[in-house]
Amino acid sequence: MRRIYLVGCLLFVVSCVIGCGVPVRPSEEVPSGGPALQTSHFKLDTSSEPPHGVATNGFVVGACTHFSQGKGVLDLNLDRIKRAGISSIRDEVGWGAIEREKGQLVMPEQFDTYVRKAADQGVKVLLILDYANRFYDDGDRPRSPEAIEGFCRYAEFVVKHFGKQVRLYEIWNEWDISIGMPAKYRQGGSAEDYVKLLKAVYPRIKAVGPGVTVMAGACTSGGVKKGWLEGIVKLGALDACDAISIHSYNYSDKFPQRGPEACSAWMTGVQEMLRKYKGSDVPFYVTEMGWPTHVGKNGTDPELAGSYLARLYLLARTSPSFRGIWWYDFQDDGWQAEYNEDNFGLVRPDLTPKPAYEVLADVAPVVAQGQYVERLPTKDENLWVLRFKVGREDCWALWSADDQDRQVILETKSPAQPLTIRQTGHDAYLTQWGFRDWTSRGRELIPNRLSVVAGARPCLIGNDLSGVSLVEVIARARQIPAAPGESR
Repeated sequence: MRRIYLVGCLLFVVSCVIGCGVPVRPSEEVPSGGPALQTSHFKLDTSSEPPHGVATNGFVVGACTHFSQGKGVLDLNLDRIKRAGISSIRDEVGWGAIEREKGQLVMPEQFDTYVRKAADQGVKVLLILDYANRFYDDGDRPRSPEAIEGFCRYAEFVVKHFGKQVRLYEIWNEWDISIGMPAKYRQGGSAEDYVKLLKAVYPRIKAVGPGVTVMAGACTSGGVKKGWLEGIVKLGALDACDAISIHSYNYSDKFPQRGPEACSAWMTGVQEMLRKYKGSDVPFYVTEMGWPTHVGKNGTDPELAGSYLARLYLLARTSPSFRGIWWYDFQDDGWQAEYNEDNFGLVRPDLTPKPAYEVLADVAPVVAQGQYVERLPTKDENLWVLRFKVGREDCWALWSADDQDRQVILETKSPAQPLTIRQTGHDAYLTQWGFRDWTSRGRELIPNRLSVVAGARPCLIGNDLSGVSLVEVIARARQIPAAPGESR
């Protein structure tokens, strides 16, 4: 890893010289730059209240894990998770593993260990209460009164067992499809049966854990598009949960529908649907999302997957009801290059980081601790410029939605005030103002202008940007080759 912890006194001195809205990663290398171009790292200054009208933070930067399945090395994984700025993991404690004898509920040591270790290290745990039990309804989804009662007892047991160490729960995982079910019951579950279970288990959970958040839905993107999610809402699901969660995969779509901007627009529509039925904002979470980096059909180049991750997390902050994303998943499940399920991770099976890991470490502080202010208007609809407040400082995130390069010319009223620029996934650097268009044989140096390239990967610009404006955008197209089997 190229990051080491900062020496506190050096960081204090540097941060007193220059403020910056481009945040420091969870751990970072001490800079050693020259006077004109210097790598710079700063603590977030969150001591001041956000300006009136600025969206408040509290966003969960999460990742899915498979500790319950015995995957990974728990201590090493948790260390890497924290270094990436991930504040929460999503895993499960299956009913079938807890009630192995009918009527006897016992928490397996493996489950207990991973949950408590994560919680003790400050990593919030979202637990899925899921899947069937062979003692009830012949191993099918719990639908009979006896099976529903059994599931409620299991849920109560889990919530009591972990107490204040777990405050987030999700009812089932993708009820709308066959995942997790025995072969003879591999078909999607109905909205009616799900809501029946939800209405029974929700008050039981809240009775033993009044302060926990219970998420309902947890359905696939297909379930949303086919009306399953709206179906449970119509049946009263919003009265039997604290929040709605979905899985928003779009990697099998064609470009641009497979991109983060299309996904964000679609999720905005989902939130509007929820608002229509509730009459107000409904807390909304995405508990699975990712672009697998496998080789072949619907695979995504690892570099582009990292860019998409950054953009999706940043876009999520533009919605006040959007409360968190759990990336699926933290660690690759295997080494088969052509198999999508082995290639969703931020890191490889041996914890070697992919580009998305480094990128998440850079955007996590902005997403989790910053406040979204606005999208700055531009004449180019494919150029996104999102403005955040990170503590007292400004941070702009720039990128191109069509994955093509654009030269962006900025202008300032205070050319003596330098900027900090970070191409996400790379070290930040400090730069002075000054632009000369020498490639077009321009001879004059314009001291209050600066050029940066915005492409597929978001670029973070920080410092006091109150007098900065965007004055010109020039297309600098560089065609990105499609991954094998990918349509663009």
